[in-house]
Amino acid sequence: MRKNILTIALSFLAIMVFSLVRGQGYDIEVKIKNFGSQEIYMGHYFADKTYVKDTVQTNAEGVAHFKGDKPLEGGIYFVVLPTKTIAWEFLVTDDQQFAMHTDSEDYIGMLQSIGHVENQKFFEYSRFMRDRNKEMGQFQETYKTATGAEKEAVKGKIEDLQKRVQKQWDSYIAQNPGTFFANLIKAQKYPEVPEFTVPDHIANKDSVLQVKRYYYNKNHWFDNIDFTDARLLRTSYVYSRLQTFFNQMVFDPDTVIAEGEKIIKRSEPSPEMFRYIVEYMLNLNYETKRMGMDKVLVHIGEEYYLSGRAHWVEEERLEKIKDRVMKVRPNLLGTKVKDMKFVTLDNSIVNLYTLTTDYTVLAFWEPNCGHCKKTIPKLHDIYTDLKWNQDKSIEVMAVFTQVKEYDEWKEFVEEKGMTDWVNAYDPYGWSGFRDQFDIYSTPTVYLLNKNKEIIAKRIDVERIAEFIENYESIK
Repeated sequence: MRKNILTIALSFLAIMVFSLVRGQGYDIEVKIKNFGSQEIYMGHYFADKTYVKDTVQTNAEGVAHFKGDKPLEGGIYFVVLPTKTIAWEFLVTDDQQFAMHTDSEDYIGMLQSIGHVENQKFFEYSRFMRDRNKEMGQFQETYKTATGAEKEAVKGKIEDLQKRVQKQWDSYIAQNPGTFFANLIKAQKYPEVPEFTVPDHIANKDSVLQVKRYYYNKNHWFDNIDFTDARLLRTSYVYSRLQTFFNQMVFDPDTVIAEGEKIIKRSEPSPEMFRYIVEYMLNLNYETKRMGMDKVLVHIGEEYYLSGRAHWVEEERLEKIKDRVMKVRPNLLGTKVKDMKFVTLDNSIVNLYTLTTDYTVLAFWEPNCGHCKKTIPKLHDIYTDLKWNQDKSIEVMAVFTQVKEYDEWKEFVEEKGMTDWVNAYDPYGWSGFRDQFDIYSTPTVYLLNKNKEIIAKRIDVERIAEFIENYESIK
């Protein structure tokens, strides 16, 4: 008798374990009327990219199951047809056992969700937006050919349509609190900038209003993004909002760091979102190409990677990040460079700090570099113009980065008539210029102010005159 009870208990336990394992996976039925037997795909968004997650074959009745032992990561997913076009989008949340039925005559219009209430709401939203987009397209076409009062009337209709959409979005959010559906609707809403007023006695009222609107927009740009909901990563909303903010709204490296830290702080409750935001901030330096953004690289690298907080990073990549931080840190914008000793072309000793001009250009180059052969003579022409036509004094220290090609260096300098600035090199390794200025390619050009602080780095020589002019005006 005990044996029978034990057998029943073990069988019951096995069933429970099987059910638990099954519940941890996903089983999404797709039924497409008038579709027949064809191969379809399931994919998802991530930032600005799309990924295929699963492939199935529908039967003769157009039925198939996307199934897997492991649960899907939440987000917006989609069904892709054999033509490689997206038929419709759907939500993946915690409940991953449901069905979607539709008709090939109108995938979105006939789409129904069985066993997933949130998706039914999402499908309703999809139909609403499809219809409103058609309406907007018609208005925009009419606006192109409209004139006078008709144009103003169409403009009014467009504004009314936008208000209707916003009102419906607010209704979706209010009726579905705490859901992923509500979060992704909110993520699409931009700040509503209030009507600011400026006293009549203020000069440049329009400029003041622009500044007020800019700061309001900047300070509220991420109000509707829930950075604790990692499912939003599998949409395009977080990525596009970050891209606009850091490429079009904030530019100064210190401001970028401060704003980035605010977002990282908000993302900390979600390990996946935290990782994404930290990685995004680290890579800003490489993506924006703006001068000075390597300060962001150094800050994020030290604060999160070298400190051990970026626990997901493998040792090999961590070493590369550490190496990059160490090479960039000594030459950040605003850094006062150390004095360095060189040997001149005529075999004299020269120190960087003996150059007391308002501006110093440090140009690292070599005569066997094709780009250098074009750039350095061009720099000499610019130097000549600046030297005689500017109120501010300027000097160039053109540093030959090699040793063995001394004869080629001397020949090139004399041939191009570049003997009126400081030509120097470091045959004894006194200066450590490669570490100080991160010289991994030539030509590399830095601009220093009178205090020997870096005010521009890796600058195109054609921009030097304009840069100095702007620097003077800002001062």
